[in-house]
Order: sequence, then C-alpha cells, then structure tokens
Amino acid sequence: MIKINSHDGPARLGKYGEELTPILLDYKQVTKIENIATPFKIQKEIAEEYMEKSLKLAQLEDNKNKIAVIQGAQYSDLRVKCAKELEKMGYTTLMFANTDELQRNPEDLLKIIIETRENINPTTALYFPFATTQIIPILSYIGIDIFDNSRAIYEAKNNNLMTNTNIYPFNYNITENLEEENIKQLQFTIKEVQENMKNKTLRNLTEQKATTHPELMTLHRLLDKNHMNYLLKYTQLY
Repeated sequence: MIKINSHDGPARLGKYGEELTPILLDYKQVTKIENIATPFKIQKEIAEEYMEKSLKLAQLEDNKNKIAVIQGAQYSDLRVKCAKELEKMGYTTLMFANTDELQRNPEDLLKIIIETRENINPTTALYFPFATTQIIPILSYIGIDIFDNSRAIYEAKNNNLMTNTNIYPFNYNITENLEEENIKQLQFTIKEVQENMKNKTLRNLTEQKATTHPELMTLHRLLDKNHMNYLLKYTQLY
C-alpha cells in the first residue's frame, strides 16, 4: 500500500513502507504469491482460464502482504478484472506479468497500465518488474510505483552496459563490475525521477528521454494521442 503525498501528473510521490516512491526493490527479496504463468499472445479464452486459476491460488494464500500478480495476457479487461479481484482479497501490492512483452508493445502497455490504474484503489501500489532504465520515467509518470533490479542483473549477465538512456554491448572500459555499474545507473534513474516529481517536472524528463530513443517517442505520442483525458485528470493547471 502506498501513502500518496502529492501528484505530478498521474505520477504518485509518496511512501511505500518507509521508502519514497517510486522505489527500487531487490528482485531476489521479492515474495509473490503463486500464479499461473501465462503467455502474452494467447487466445482470450485460455488467458481467462489461466487468470481464474491464478485467482484461486491467490485466494488460498494466507499472507496478503505478499505481492500478487496481475495476469490476463494482452487483454486489458482481463487485467482489470484480475487486479480488482486481488484487491477484494486484501492484496495491496500488485505486479504486472509479461512486462518484457509489454515493453515491446507500447499500445498494449499504456492501455493495460492506465486502465488498471484507473479501476483500482489509489493506495494500491503497482509493480512493474524487469523495466529498462530508459522507460522508468514514463512508467512512473503513468502510475507505476515499484521497480526492481532484475533487468540490470540480466543485462550484466549478457555483457551489456545499461545506462539511463540506453543499453549497449559492453565494449567500454569503464568498470570492472558490470552488474554493479548497471545497478548504479538504475539507482540514479530512480533518484532522478523522484527529484523531478518533487519539482513537478517529470513530464519534462519524459519528453527529454523520448528524444533519445525511438521506442520512447512512440510511447509518448501514443500516450498523448490515446490517453489525454487520463493525463489531464491529474495535471495541475497553472
């Protein structure tokens, strides 16, 4: 559960436990409930069947402080249904499944996250694992509260350097510990987002990032084109 102190657009600056949001978790320490892993591109009937099985497993879990998983594949209505049912069971931190695929499908990513955010309790925290550094500002802007270090570790194992603007094959002699450097870049990105949220300039940061990465520019344009009412709902008028 998140205690919201202020908004910067839809972004939520607040506290998750004792940590300032958005926060960065060590994925090795994350405890989530059992669920049925579901492919992203799958027939809706099968996706719904797997989602219902995941909800049954969630109902059996006694510890509602664990992180629950929002299943539903590519279907935003199933994701919303799953999230609302998990809330009714008492879960207050919800994790999106299929985040790697979502990052490759910007229209689905925006639709699923925004529709979920609009249909659940404002104090419910949303967790997006395996995010790249460059996408974190815009994910925070649309309402994600929690990230983790799994992508930084994955890229290090594949000998890739992850900066706060891109991912590069590691051929720069700047560090002896690639995993440590990637996590530092990730930590800097989170801190940068927090500071911009405090100053009400997160939108400026997301626009700046969009100019450095074609996929982020696509994401930004789709956000403004398809979800302007959502943005205006939370945007302060000066």
